[in-house]
Amino acid sequence: MASEHRSNDDAVDDMTAHKQITVSATDLIESLATKMSQVLTQNQDQTPATTNEHSAAQIGIKLDGTNYPLWSQVVEMYISAKDKLGYINGDIAQPETTDPTFRKWRTENAIVKGWLINSMDQNLVSNFIRFSTAKQVWDSIAITYFDGSDTSQVYALKRQVN
Repeated sequence: MASEHRSNDDAVDDMTAHKQITVSATDLIESLATKMSQVLTQNQDQTPATTNEHSAAQIGIKLDGTNYPLWSQVVEMYISAKDKLGYINGDIAQPETTDPTFRKWRTENAIVKGWLINSMDQNLVSNFIRFSTAKQVWDSIAITYFDGSDTSQVYALKRQVN
């Protein structure tokens, strides 16, 4: 009888140990899932750009060759609201390729250049797509379509030159 009692005690101990291991494993999995979720959330917050946030569809006007004054003001306002105006006005210069900030600059420049290209009529894109910087695209568009009649544009261009 003592051996039966010992067997039952051993079985109870085994079951208790199994439950503890199962609970510990479950807690560990939940803890890991929580930590992974936190890391993913932090990484999303640090992502420089997302497709939805930086889509050109939000600009709402396409350069067609005849509407440069309105287009340029709308696009400049949009880019300014995204805190990327320096990429078209020259305030944010291209760093050397060895500079640690180059990758970020290259990514953000491509985003701004994409906004410009995607906000123009498809027939105009080939005239500007090959420029390597958003500023080159912006300046080339201004040279091509600015007719000198809009005083706010004259002021903006003079400011860019100085």
